[in-house]
Amino acid sequence: MSKIKKLNDIFKKTNDKHYDVLVATQPNSLYAESFRKIPINLKYVDVDNEPKVIQISSALPGEYKTTTSINLAAVYHELGEKVIIIDCDLRRPKIHRATKVLNDVGLTNYLADQITEKELIKQSEYGFDVITSGESVPYPHVILASDKFKKLVMKLREEYDYIIIDSPPVLLVTDSLVISGSVDATLFVLNQKVARKNEVKEALRLLEEANAKVAGIVLSNVDKRYINYSRYGEYY
Repeated sequence: MSKIKKLNDIFKKTNDKHYDVLVATQPNSLYAESFRKIPINLKYVDVDNEPKVIQISSALPGEYKTTTSINLAAVYHELGEKVIIIDCDLRRPKIHRATKVLNDVGLTNYLADQITEKELIKQSEYGFDVITSGESVPYPHVILASDKFKKLVMKLREEYDYIIIDSPPVLLVTDSLVISGSVDATLFVLNQKVARKNEVKEALRLLEEANAKVAGIVLSNVDKRYINYSRYGEYY
């Protein structure tokens, strides 16, 4: 068995403007398996109404929320579901780089009535569809609170099995709090190496005040001392 890259090495690359769809590039790795557990857990958040529109956020940058977003989309595609990911991090968009699609036009252009829905949706090489951020705008939270954005999400609900929304860090801007009103569940990504207790508590408090439905916390960059996979532990 060839040795898999250490998780920290992959995270360093991720921080270096490289976002690996591990579910596709390393499908048999423990990393991919960890992402595959997320949909299973989400099913039990509400047995009668499984979340279909899922927001991914974090307290601050560097928590690997984009990596989580693209891999969750890849897992749902792997399960045979029709999936789309929306880049709502309009201030620091990364989904277009992560999925290798062009960000010539995107969400902001659509919300400004500059393009059609057909022009808005792009296909990634990983099997799921993508809506990139589009051109930068001065007040992202305003357009994310617009009726047109809400109607877009409602329309996509009818066309896709799952919608993944990559949103900005909670402590930096209000955008994620605005977006939370249009989703079924919010996943909070926490970098175990750098997260501070007070920052995490404050971010979760803000989400709670916004009535966000926080479905769970995804730990990233987990220290290998806390992994209990015996012989598999060396891969972390």
